[in-house]
Amino acid sequence: MKLKDFRKKMKKNIFSVNEAKIVCFADKPDVLNLQLHLWKKSGDLISLKRGLYMFADAKSEISEVARRLYGPCYFSLEYILNFYSIMPEAVFEYTLVSTKATRRFKTPMGIFTYRQIKKEAFTGFDAETLMADKEKALVDYFYLHSSKLVPCDAFWDELRFEAGATKINFKKALKYAKLFKSKKLNLLLNSFRDYAKSHQNYY
Repeated sequence: MKLKDFRKKMKKNIFSVNEAKIVCFADKPDVLNLQLHLWKKSGDLISLKRGLYMFADAKSEISEVARRLYGPCYFSLEYILNFYSIMPEAVFEYTLVSTKATRRFKTPMGIFTYRQIKKEAFTGFDAETLMADKEKALVDYFYLHSSKLVPCDAFWDELRFEAGATKINFKKALKYAKLFKSKKLNLLLNSFRDYAKSHQNYY
């Protein structure tokens, strides 16, 4: 099968080997695997992970790549905190949360790191873009890094969170925090809220 015919039948930019088998049901598995390998070698396909491919010239949304790599998931943690200028340090990979076990994928589209959270807390994001609310990203970050965080102003200063603290809707953040049922998380969030109040007149 020619690439253009295969692509026309596939009708999606990202696909699994199993989906390719459905499209190429007349081909033997070894023939299909060889063809996928050749298209990858020629640069027509990109391998995102074992058994998952993307057309090299496709303009897929990064959310679709993330979803197909390891769903269900949504962007959160450092990536979102940096996006909203709450965390000043540059972030060089996509950070996400999932209800599945923690995983990390190095792909031609970038590095995707997935951290596991409980199903009850899997909310607070846009279903289309998979972008978390900044408040949910903050709560996810505090929960997953709670052992390394200290609830005091000096520590928040050290992280250079002073400008970002004033951007948080703490009523919304505390609502998200309840989903985790964590005393340490509540302690951290209340400390950060008090820290934000002390910096409201500065920004």
